[in-house]
Order: sequence, then structure tokens, then C-alpha cells
Amino acid sequence: MSIMKTTMALMLLINATAIAQERGGEKPVATGKSKRVIKLPWHFYQHYPADFTAWTRAARGFKGWASEVRELDVSKTALLLMHLPDAGLTPDSEWSPKSPRPDLLGTVEWVPRTMELCTHRLPSLVTAAREAGMQVVHVYGGIGDPKEPCAARSLKEAGSPPPGDDDRITQDPKASQKHTLDVFGTTFPRPPGSPDHTTDGLPEVLRPQGADLVVAESWQLHRLMKNRGITHLVYTGWALNWCLWFSPCGMSDMQRKGYLCSAVRGGCVAIENRESADTESNLEYAYWKTTTMFGYIFDLHELTAALKKSVAGK
Repeated sequence: MSIMKTTMALMLLINATAIAQERGGEKPVATGKSKRVIKLPWHFYQHYPADFTAWTRAARGFKGWASEVRELDVSKTALLLMHLPDAGLTPDSEWSPKSPRPDLLGTVEWVPRTMELCTHRLPSLVTAAREAGMQVVHVYGGIGDPKEPCAARSLKEAGSPPPGDDDRITQDPKASQKHTLDVFGTTFPRPPGSPDHTTDGLPEVLRPQGADLVVAESWQLHRLMKNRGITHLVYTGWALNWCLWFSPCGMSDMQRKGYLCSAVRGGCVAIENRESADTESNLEYAYWKTTTMFGYIFDLHELTAALKKSVAGK
């Protein structure tokens, strides 16, 4: 009787494991990570207390930006490089109608800032993160080459997608097209044979390599992070006030899955408008909104220095 019970229990366990792997990709990855902490300032906005004597300007009473040196567990943190594919533009490209993709220049005003970000800011941070053993994740709008080693490994581990959400209305294409035309206007035509979104123009350090992961969907990111015991996502890339909040793998989706979502000041670019262009005030607003809604802000140089210090101390 005991043998029969043992056999039945074993069969149930095998069946449950198979179902779990089918739903959630491969089994959790044995990373061999132990708790490894670095210390650095965590920046946050103290959105209190309201000054009621100021009436409609009660926010004047808020304490504002503050920071506190705390521990960051590298083994439970991932550095996300979101939407870095360069659309054929490189730091040496001419940002003018003579560029390889003039069709992007009607509304994509952030190109010069993203070139600076990829050339002068992110490389040192990403290098330090890899050397310190922090998981680096590349978030794409779509995985162009599923056979690329990091992408292939990530896709295999993530497994099959969950059921889609069919409880939705059918969008009116004419209304959508009209809205796009109203807001973004007409653009330069795309030249025949111009480059697609690729990573060819990125510095080598910002391309997938080693143990890096590559994802395009929130469910993929969630499964890979859950497998590794990662609970804190630190975002870089563009645009902080657009894709990093609302696109697949963005903070809105991942916070609903339980993740703490932070951003790197100096490691992000925002979409600006006519009124904000001179001061990049949209970016500053985005840092405030990120820390009040999703997590914390880490300074680019402070985070890079702390990671490098942890490597030097090994």
C-alpha cells in the first residue's frame, strides 16, 4: 500500500512539474548567487507635508528631493537597457534630413540626447554591472534576431506565451489614424533600402553578450526574473516618460507583478516638447513621477562607482 501511495505521489509531482514548466517556461535557473550588497544613495521625493496655509499652492510645503545611503542587493537586482536599438543611427550620423532615416526626424527629437547617452554615459555603467554580477537585460520592441545567442537562450527559457486577453473592443483604424495625424503630422518619407531597427550602431558594450538576457514582452521578463529571484528592476534607456512606463516590460506592467521599479538619473532620456525643450523639464518631471509611483532614483555615477568598488573589493 505504501509503495502504491509513493508511486501515485511521484506521478502527481511529475505531472505538476510538467504543467508548471509548460505555463512558465523552463525551471528556475540555478544562478549560484549569494547575497551581494553595495551601498549607495537611494534618491526619493518626499511628497509631504502639504502646506494648507498656501491653499492652492499647498505643494510648496513638500520636503522635496532627499536621499539615504542604503544597501542594494546586486543578486536581486537587474539593470534594464530599454529600447536601445538605434534605428540605423550611430553617434557619427548626421542628425539632419541627410541622415539614414530622415523619416524619423519629424517627431523624434531625442536623437542627439540618446546618442550622447549611448556613447558617453551607459557604457561604464553596463560594464560595471556585468563585472559585479548584476543581471543585464535588453528590452526590445521586438526581437529581430531570435537566433542571436542571448535572445535564443532567453526565448527558450521563457517558454510559450500565456493566453491572450480577448475581452477588448476592436479599435477604429480611421480614428486612430486621424489622431496620429493630428498629433504627429506628416513625416519625411522613408528612403528605399534604409536601415531597420538594429543594434548595429550601438557600442559593442551595449549589445547582448555573456549572461545577458533579451526580452520583448512583460511575461518573458517576469518569468526570467522570477527564475532568478530578482525583485528590483533598475531602468535605463528611452523614453522614461513613455516606453519605460507604458510599453511591454515597462514599469506599469512590472509593478503589477510585484517588482520594485527604479530608474537611473543620467541613464535615461525623456521625450520633450516645445515648452520643455530648453530645460528638459519633462525628464525632471519623469524622475519625480518614477520615484513617487514606482520606486527610487539612482545617480548614474554613484551607481557605477558603487559597482566598481564592489568588484575591486573582491
